Amino acid sequence: MSYSSLKTDVADYLHRTDLTAKMASFITLAEASLFRELFVKDTELIEVGATVGEYGTLPTDFGKVSRITATVGDSEYNLSYKSPDHKTTLTYPESYALENNKLRIFGTSTGQAYTLYYIPKLMPLSDLVTNWLHDNAYDLYMYATALEACKYTRDGQEMANLMPIVANLTESVRRASERKGQPSNGSMQIIPRR
Repeated sequence: MSYSSLKTDVADYLHRTDLTAKMASFITLAEASLFRELFVKDTELIEVGATVGEYGTLPTDFGKVSRITATVGDSEYNLSYKSPDHKTTLTYPESYALENNKLRIFGTSTGQAYTLYYIPKLMPLSDLVTNWLHDNAYDLYMYATALEACKYTRDGQEMANLMPIVANLTESVRRASERKGQPSNGSMQIIPRR
């Protein structure tokens, strides 16, 4: 499947040949909506850095934090999120915030090593670019694009048909992404405290 085949499939689904010039706009609108809703764990990346003062640099493709760890001595610690106005008197890394498009690690100084696990922003489709969502949830891309076309043509009946389809597929992709991080076999065990 490609960007141009997505345009063709949406036009075929809608039984419309008069929307070809607008199809790229419909895809862009669908992406804007989908990219706000979905952060796919399968695409998680790792960025290692060091602070300057209390601040670290966010990657250009940064979308959402999965987790952040800081290394102190030979140990690595998970940091918890705090609001940017958090105050601390600690002299070791304890928490983080996102502030002015930068990563702030409270309780640190220049040179503090950290590891950022993050979900990148999905790249918009083009003739040269594909993305995880297109490759793994083509049906969602197609129906979301068709929904945007129906909004444009003010086809209320087809919008009513497509809205639950898009909502269900979005939730399905979200659940599938969350399941990827969970073990697939074995049983849950209760371990008693002694």
